[in-house]
Amino acid sequence: MKTATIIFLSFWISFSGFAQGQGRRLEMEKRYRTQKIAFITDRMQLSVEEAQNFWPLYRELEAEKAKLASEIRDYRATFPSDAADMTEEQAMEFLNYFNKHTASMSKLVLDYQQKFLKVISAKQLLLLQNAENGFRRHLLQEFRGRGGNHRNN
Repeated sequence: MKTATIIFLSFWISFSGFAQGQGRRLEMEKRYRTQKIAFITDRMQLSVEEAQNFWPLYRELEAEKAKLASEIRDYRATFPSDAADMTEEQAMEFLNYFNKHTASMSKLVLDYQQKFLKVISAKQLLLLQNAENGFRRHLLQEFRGRGGNHRNN
């Protein structure tokens, strides 16, 4: 579910940017980041000092996740778009790559959890996970509340 939501939001942001031009896309990304930071900071109850130490690490993690996501998208693009059109060999090759990718993503998250625990508490780390899920729900509700018409804002 989390992956589907991320893919949906990525598609939505990308499509909005394509449809409305580069300037509008950058504006929407900035608005998204600002809302996300405020939402998560509030939910995690970060102090000013904690926030100053936490957000650079979080941005690093997000950049690394984006890099891994880009790699798998690029790799997936080398195969037929419909899995039904793949040969058995192609399907096995992709599954092996996907499994390695998933392990890399899990290791990345675990590594950053250790880094986060140096600047925030374990409770705040759990609150981060809840806040990220809550922010995704918030965005979906906002999107639905506008009738799915992302051009209104």
